Amino acid sequence: MVYPKILTGNFVDLRSINLDDAEFSYNIRADERNRNTVGQLASSLDAQRKFIEWQMQEPGDFYFVVLNKFGERIGLIGIYDIHGCTGEMGREVNFGEPAEIIETELLLSQFCVDVLHLTFITYVVYSNNVHHIKELKKRGGQFVRNIVRSGRNALLFEQNLCRQNDTSKKIEKILKKLYKKSHK
Repeated sequence: MVYPKILTGNFVDLRSINLDDAEFSYNIRADERNRNTVGQLASSLDAQRKFIEWQMQEPGDFYFVVLNKFGERIGLIGIYDIHGCTGEMGREVNFGEPAEIIETELLLSQFCVDVLHLTFITYVVYSNNVHHIKELKKRGGQFVRNIVRSGRNALLFEQNLCRQNDTSKKIEKILKKLYKKSHK
């Protein structure tokens, strides 16, 4: 689905993906730095365009392009497979700075709570994505079970969005301090 508003942060903005983003989304997902940590890659640029066309119409599926404050596309993130009060967060690829990457997930989490009224989000992370697994645990993600996705070993995590853990609060404070320092 297309969300008509921009999700605005201090370091990044999120806007719904559109067909003009097909080449960017295909290339960032195909980049060798991401190939082993992202889900199934579209077979071609045309297939990526078709996926975006489908996604823009699909209820319960929101896919965003991450823009830095210069308006440059630096990543992707989505919330999809929404049923009741739960959705899956993923399709995340980001070449931004650490503060931009962290804020991206916080903005999407706020969107999930404030706009979609979700209380839980799940994450599927490939077993080889050790950094993301570590970050999920820090933010309060709870390991649920091992699964197989697209023929690869993965881990399923769940996070309660109603309980903001101490780490999430610390992260928000750190981002605010970083923003203030960068604007002095």
